[in-house]
Amino acid sequence: MTTRLTPASPTHLAPSYATPAWLLRGLTNEPGVLSLYAGRLRLTTSTGVVFDAPLGAVERLAFPWYHGSSGMRITVGGRRHRVTLTRPKGSAFPAPRLLDASRSEPGVERSNGVTVHTVLQGRGAGRVWRTLLDV
Repeated sequence: MTTRLTPASPTHLAPSYATPAWLLRGLTNEPGVLSLYAGRLRLTTSTGVVFDAPLGAVERLAFPWYHGSSGMRITVGGRRHRVTLTRPKGSAFPAPRLLDASRSEPGVERSNGVTVHTVLQGRGAGRVWRTLLDV
């Protein structure tokens, strides 16, 4: 299922949420934090910000059936990103500084820090993301 995102409410009333996430890149999966704050969707890894865009600028967002609720494809600025909320086998956890940075944003809820790494926890976080992004 693919949808074009538009903000459902003014940005000051938009929900805020952040969870650990992994950017899938074939053999190397990069840990980071996926966050929604003030109507902006952002993925940050230890190498920097992968994308930071208002919801209206997100071109495509899909939760492919083969990932269950724990994986998504996000297209921003013409670039497609594959993101999972379940820690891939052998991948590192997001750096503590990334998790601390997401905590410093006012109003951002965190989903039990780095414990979002099992399949069930990743699917639970994915259901929250689907609700927040109205997919």
